[in-house]
Amino acid sequence: MSPRSLPVYRRIAEVLRQDVLDGRLREGSLLPSEREVCRRFRVARATARHSLHVLVREDLAVPVQGVGYVVAGTRTPTGAAPGTRSVRVPVAFLNTAIEMLEANAVPATASRVATLLRAAVHAG
Repeated sequence: MSPRSLPVYRRIAEVLRQDVLDGRLREGSLLPSEREVCRRFRVARATARHSLHVLVREDLAVPVQGVGYVVAGTRTPTGAAPGTRSVRVPVAFLNTAIEMLEANAVPATASRVATLLRAAVHAG
């Protein structure tokens, strides 16, 4: 099947997938928002959302409510304290939160970081 015969959402997903696989989008970085995908590829919001969900299904991205889609990468913590449950925490979320705090600690950023960390805590 040639690239032109693929549905538009699949072509967009392929471009974003290549950005991840080629390292242009690193683990923990934010993927373009639905709005940015709409503008860049001149598509409807549903098409943008569909293309981003393709990456989620392929475990290349993780949706975080209030933040966006984050390039996936996870690690299971070891040596948890007795009496605590072990949770599979997306390290990408924590790295992104740290970068956001280091870059600019304004109230809007703090709110996004809090949302990001809540999602990581509730991921398990």
